Amino acid sequence: MNYKNANEFEQKLIQYRRDFHKYAEARWVEFRTSSKVAQVLSELGYDVLVGLDIIVPEECIGRPKEDLIEQEQKRAVNQGADPFWLKKMQGYTGVVGILKTKNPGPVTAFRFDIDALNNIEAKEKGHRPYDEGFVSVNEGYMHACGHDGHTAIGLGLAEVLMKMRDELCGTIKLFFQPSEEGGGGARAMVASGIADDVNYLFTGHIGLAHNGVPLNSHSIAGGCNDFLDNRRYDITFIGKAAHPCGDPHKGKNALLAACTAALNIHAIAPHGEGLSRVNVGVLNAGVSRNTIAPTAFLQIEARGDSDETAEYMEQRVLCIIKSTAQMYGLEYETKFMGSTPSAKSDKELVDVVLKTASTIEWFKEFHGEGNVGGSDDASEWMRKVQSNGGKATYIGLGADFAASFHNNYFDFDEGVLMPSVELFYKLAKEVCEKSEK
Repeated sequence: MNYKNANEFEQKLIQYRRDFHKYAEARWVEFRTSSKVAQVLSELGYDVLVGLDIIVPEECIGRPKEDLIEQEQKRAVNQGADPFWLKKMQGYTGVVGILKTKNPGPVTAFRFDIDALNNIEAKEKGHRPYDEGFVSVNEGYMHACGHDGHTAIGLGLAEVLMKMRDELCGTIKLFFQPSEEGGGGARAMVASGIADDVNYLFTGHIGLAHNGVPLNSHSIAGGCNDFLDNRRYDITFIGKAAHPCGDPHKGKNALLAACTAALNIHAIAPHGEGLSRVNVGVLNAGVSRNTIAPTAFLQIEARGDSDETAEYMEQRVLCIIKSTAQMYGLEYETKFMGSTPSAKSDKELVDVVLKTASTIEWFKEFHGEGNVGGSDDASEWMRKVQSNGGKATYIGLGADFAASFHNNYFDFDEGVLMPSVELFYKLAKEVCEKSEK
């Protein structure tokens, strides 16, 4: 990429990343982040879509109640969000930027997730964001998965594409997606139809792995095929309180039921025809030490590397919940909290990614297939594009980490930002050259 003032541009990318890191916002409340993204895209000359133009509210699983939405909007304004864009969002985060070139060609899209996690970031010497003044100021929110870097790459790419638009063709769409952590953001955007005309989709993640070994700085994986179908449930057991000494026979112990269910869920036999996983991540129960617990709450996820294996795990979990409630004489409530499908990258685009990356000095180590190591709702975008006859791939962008994903000491090598922008720009150009043949 022949870009004037490369060092200055790289510092801009780093500042983008650090700004988003400092003002971290979790799923469905990324108001400041979305406002900043929309403002930059608009100033660059993109057609910018936000709010109900790109989000279907009925698909926003896990979105907070309106009082928290209002509270987070106020904080976003206090931290520099533009009220103009907040008003246009109508309470729904996420941004799409559209660039229509003057040359005929396909619709090429790039997807970037923008949300942080509900983590408490480390605030002590030795943690670079703390030492250099960009540690999260929003207590309970932290970018511990690199999405701040993804957002910075997206904005850098937007600038380069606009400057080089005469060399490009067709239409380019930039998807800045909310609520990847926990899922729901991709589905709500895809349901709007914004990706229905996409011919080529490129997305990915900083880090990831190859054969279980982390993708360190200067390495790249052209695509991933191990996305796990992830199905999420909240379960409430409803029992009956009683004194554990005076009237134990009158109680119905929801805590014991929840413990029994959790142990049996983790004992589900794995599926013999593919990878399967299950986890009880939250268990809350009881009201006091001298009362038989009247209620218990669990958060559960069941995963599989195909629709069949995920369905197997999901049905086993639901069977255990039902049977446990019957065994303890309890009522129970099941709340479906969304799902994320499995997906596979198209070999054709994997090859294009590796060929293109080989022209960029940063990348030294090349792998055809990387490991997601779990789920990412980029799979929603991929399957939508592929279902309409398009191609998609999910790229692993190697970067050294200070700590693992979702750890409160997480940080990554910012040297990956500039070459990632260059890679995505060159992929957009490569698509044009391919379409001309």
